[in-house]
Amino acid sequence: MLSVLTRNRHAFASATLLLCALHAVHVGATTPVAPEVNATTGVDVANVGYLAATAPDLTALVAPPPAPGSIAQADDMRQVLVLQRSRTAAQLALADGDTRKSVFRFADVVGAGFRADRLPFTEMFFTRLAKAGAAPLKVAKDYWKRPRPYNVSTEVHPGIVTEGTSPSYPSGHATFAYLTAVVLAEMVPEKRTEIFSRAEAYAQGRALGGVHYVSDVEAGKISGTVIASAMLANPSFRDDLVKATRETREALGLPPLR
Repeated sequence: MLSVLTRNRHAFASATLLLCALHAVHVGATTPVAPEVNATTGVDVANVGYLAATAPDLTALVAPPPAPGSIAQADDMRQVLVLQRSRTAAQLALADGDTRKSVFRFADVVGAGFRADRLPFTEMFFTRLAKAGAAPLKVAKDYWKRPRPYNVSTEVHPGIVTEGTSPSYPSGHATFAYLTAVVLAEMVPEKRTEIFSRAEAYAQGRALGGVHYVSDVEAGKISGTVIASAMLANPSFRDDLVKATRETREALGLPPLR
């Protein structure tokens, strides 16, 4: 089972580096994010300044999904069924818990002090970045409109909460996991390895649960990395990152970053 999940990781790492480089130079590959203004606060919660009213165009930076009826699509489905036969109850329990998109799902590797009740600014910061990151992802999902595996084959039996008929590619949870991991690792670099290992489990749980293809997950990992790269270049985002980092490191009993 692990070979199914890991056989493309070296290719993914190379693709991620390539796409981040493309993002840095391909300045035209952006698309405006439609405003989503909160009627009470007047805050544009879609942009919240973190993508400076533009976002990476994932349709230009991520390879398209396998075509229906193709050999690649058949292989994708085969991998889903292999994982379905070999997954464990413990794996499904973790994956089901991870259906809730929260940075605090990383507390098991970051530390016991990493809790929402102790980190109000950090909680707001990650809620905002997740909201901003979801906008370019939705554009890509709506562009490709790939059906989920359980909507394609009756042999697929999801082991976690499903997403109905929402598009499958790229995986939103994998995108969230890697966007979160890139930022969280900036805040707590001492835990960088553990954070990315947790993000990998978070992302791969979507394929284990039968709600995504492995290729959806890989595309999500790339998408999250590209979105994080765009945010890290934004002054407003970096200002809030400094505040969240200070709050988080104090809660964890870690010294300030220099």
